[in-house]
Amino acid sequence: MKRAPLIGILAVLVAAAGLCAYRYYDTAVLPEKRLDEADAQQLALFESIRPASADANGTPLEAAQAVNASVTAWLTIPDTHIDYPIAQAEDNDFYLHHGFDGALNQELGCPFLDYRCERDFSGFNSIVYAHHMTRQRMFADIALFKDESFLQSHPEGTLTLPDGTHTVRFYAYLTVPSTAPAYHTVFVTDVQRREYLDYIASAASVLQPTGPDESSRLLLLSTCTFEYEEARGVLVGVIE
Repeated sequence: MKRAPLIGILAVLVAAAGLCAYRYYDTAVLPEKRLDEADAQQLALFESIRPASADANGTPLEAAQAVNASVTAWLTIPDTHIDYPIAQAEDNDFYLHHGFDGALNQELGCPFLDYRCERDFSGFNSIVYAHHMTRQRMFADIALFKDESFLQSHPEGTLTLPDGTHTVRFYAYLTVPSTAPAYHTVFVTDVQRREYLDYIASAASVLQPTGPDESSRLLLLSTCTFEYEEARGVLVGVIE
């Protein structure tokens, strides 16, 4: 008579354990597996369209443009996972959810240029966004630059445009809210540009002594960094 209740209790515990295991797999393991697959597919695509030297018949971005005509550049930062094409949409939402090929990709997204910025990065301030994903995917490595020693040892990246490859010299790192003045894109006068540069210097947690001037072309790389709600890490460089 006593074994029946024990068997019932054991059955309930086994069922509860099974349910917990299923929920863990469904909410943690399976999404990460799908993200791994989406990331692998996108990285394989990127490898096949990596910039080549320009010739008389094309540009360094010709292969990428064949896949996505909205590509604007290719960004590479040594000793990080950041080696990606940059696209631009008509808003700042599309590439939060879609990959470079335009397909939904498990919210991995793709690096993209702010729709308000000049497509050829000729404006005073060009802002590029990407998610901060697990396993250092997308722009997660931007957070490495909050360590001053890392910025000092990795002062440059490259930005490949249709006219060739440009050096990007990094000089500041900021942690700011998503609504911060760092995300301004319209500057009409040198006074406005100087005020913006002064703001960057005052807001920076890491700042190199040699900075830009009003005639510079800035590149801001922005991602979530989770210090607080809506926190953003912003790496600031100068396109040379």
